[in-house]
Amino acid sequence: MVRMHSNNMEDINEAGAGDIFAIFGVDCASGETFCDQSVNLTMQEMHVPEPVMSITVKPKKADQLEVFLKALNRF
Repeated sequence: MVRMHSNNMEDINEAGAGDIFAIFGVDCASGETFCDQSVNLTMQEMHVPEPVMSITVKPKKADQLEVFLKALNRF
């Protein structure tokens, strides 16, 4: 688990309410909430504005397509 700040990562052992952090090796999507199983929370969806431009992205190597699509689908 690491605390995120710009492009810097700091290893941490715990995170509190409002902290921005990342967990590696857990299959989840951006914006998901983790909490105690005895708590039943439903969060509002994040508002995503309509794009003002579009671009095409693709992996550099064809054999990376599956991993690339999995990461892209999370967003």
